Amino acid sequence: MLLQQVGVPAPKGRLFSQERFAEAASYAEEIGYPVVVKPLRGTHGRGVVTGISDEKELAWAFDSLAKSAHARDDVILEEHIEGEAYRIIVLGDEVVSALISRRGAVTGDGEKTVRELIEERQQQRLLNPHLMARPIRRGSRLTHLLARQDVTLDSVLEPGRTVEITYGSNTSQGGEHAQVLDRMHPSILEASVESVKALPGLGFGGVDFIISDIEKPLDQQRAAICEINSMPSVDSHEYPLYGEPISVPRKMVEASAEAAGISLREYNPHLSVHAEIDATDRNPRYRRWLRRQAMDLGLDCRLRPIGSRRIKVDLQGGAEPVAAWLALSIHSPYGLDPKKVEVIHA
Repeated sequence: MLLQQVGVPAPKGRLFSQERFAEAASYAEEIGYPVVVKPLRGTHGRGVVTGISDEKELAWAFDSLAKSAHARDDVILEEHIEGEAYRIIVLGDEVVSALISRRGAVTGDGEKTVRELIEERQQQRLLNPHLMARPIRRGSRLTHLLARQDVTLDSVLEPGRTVEITYGSNTSQGGEHAQVLDRMHPSILEASVESVKALPGLGFGGVDFIISDIEKPLDQQRAAICEINSMPSVDSHEYPLYGEPISVPRKMVEASAEAAGISLREYNPHLSVHAEIDATDRNPRYRRWLRRQAMDLGLDCRLRPIGSRRIKVDLQGGAEPVAAWLALSIHSPYGLDPKKVEVIHA
């Protein structure tokens, strides 16, 4: 309603409890199939089912939610807007990044099974820092989606045939992303900024936009904003699968500093830090592992035990390797994760 009041396109939709399936089915008929179902409190695309074409599919979507972690959630049912999904990051009066998120899909070569093609996509995801911990999920949802396309995991697709392997385009559910900010029509950027401004107190947000053609004006196509996230994940913008990376966190820090009247120093590619690790147990394996990680990252590292369980660290080297080492120090392979890691710049 707020978006429509400021002239920003939004899909028709209503909220239903999971017990009100009959009403939801009636509403789906009213607005017309296809429709989309998603849990009210869902994140990362979990529980979202798109392209529902009839009441049987709608019943399956409701039943799937009832058997999931969203069993107690209300359900949003809204019209399905044809087009690609985009996550547009708005910071103040500016769009700073825009990613297209495509549904995961594989294309046949006449030899490999769908299972083998999915595994190839998995291996590609392992090379991307954002996607490596977001595998393509297998299970009943994938089986059902493939059945809708008359294939199974063991089917061999004819050359050139493409089948979708995820319901949604969210990267956490197997989607793939690319940077497209430089191609977006100004009307789309303006609508994204206005949508965030429409929410009181929100100066930063991720706008989920469904658009058919990002190079056309909005008034020449059917498009809609389906969600505005006040705490969007931003690492995907720094590590797109395709296109130029954009450091949204850096832009956020710079904007916050400017608003507070703080002058930032120039980026220093070399860091020298002191750290104290509350290791719980001064196991020598953990210290040896920390030294080995520092060596592998090309860092100058000195570790000294303090008292019964604390470790003092002097660390020097490239800013990114230092940050990587500090992140690694929190999760050791020996089940000896520290209670606390304190860091100060030297």
